[in-house]
Amino acid sequence: MTRFPSSGIITAWCATITPNHWLKMIVFLTLYFTYLAMAIPFLMPVVRLFIVLFPSNHNEINAKLVNIGVPLFLVYPICFTFYFIPALGICKQASFPYPFGSVTIYYTQSAFGLRNGYFHLYNLVFWMSASVAANVILFCKVVKAKSKLVNKSKSSYKAELSMTITTLSMIASYAINGIFLILYISFAGTHDYVSYAEIVRPFGNDLQTCVTTWLFYLTHPVFKKPSTDMEAMFSTSSQKRTTKRTTV
Repeated sequence: MTRFPSSGIITAWCATITPNHWLKMIVFLTLYFTYLAMAIPFLMPVVRLFIVLFPSNHNEINAKLVNIGVPLFLVYPICFTFYFIPALGICKQASFPYPFGSVTIYYTQSAFGLRNGYFHLYNLVFWMSASVAANVILFCKVVKAKSKLVNKSKSSYKAELSMTITTLSMIASYAINGIFLILYISFAGTHDYVSYAEIVRPFGNDLQTCVTTWLFYLTHPVFKKPSTDMEAMFSTSSQKRTTKRTTV
């Protein structure tokens, strides 16, 4: 679950530690923040959807959504990690293909013998479906609103493109994480590449929360500094004055 470097110092240290609740907390916190990373990105398309659906009072609605949704999201991972309450954390030898001395932190004596794998997989499917549905509804609403406009601006096209890119990035992050998880459930400890690829998966969890918002910031026109007609007028007049001075 949580791997340490393959070194004699770490191995010797782990060999002296009896199963305890402190080691369990390392695994618990890892899974807790993994579930948060799956759920919180769902707020982004929902907030944008409310802006389109309720243009006059979306500030109030989104403020209530965030005030209620964020605390619920902070509690939600506990629903899928409650079995850690009686569990104990253990240090054990990492399975094949890791060499002797490779140590992993895992847990034992969980409530009802539950494990995280299928909980994680079902949550991935749910949040991916919910995020895609919210983005599709948002995209349809924006296209419908755009069709009613007489003069279609370039910024509306960029907004649609931004939604498409962020939706695809969400789907990709959920799908890649799900593929890693299915491979781990099916082939962990039996195939070299699957076991080594599992090391990369935590970085994918971080990218899930960072890349989508990063792409949204870079692609959406609302974050671009507008160039007003007044600025254009002043820049044009200053250029004319400069030209006159150079000619004189």
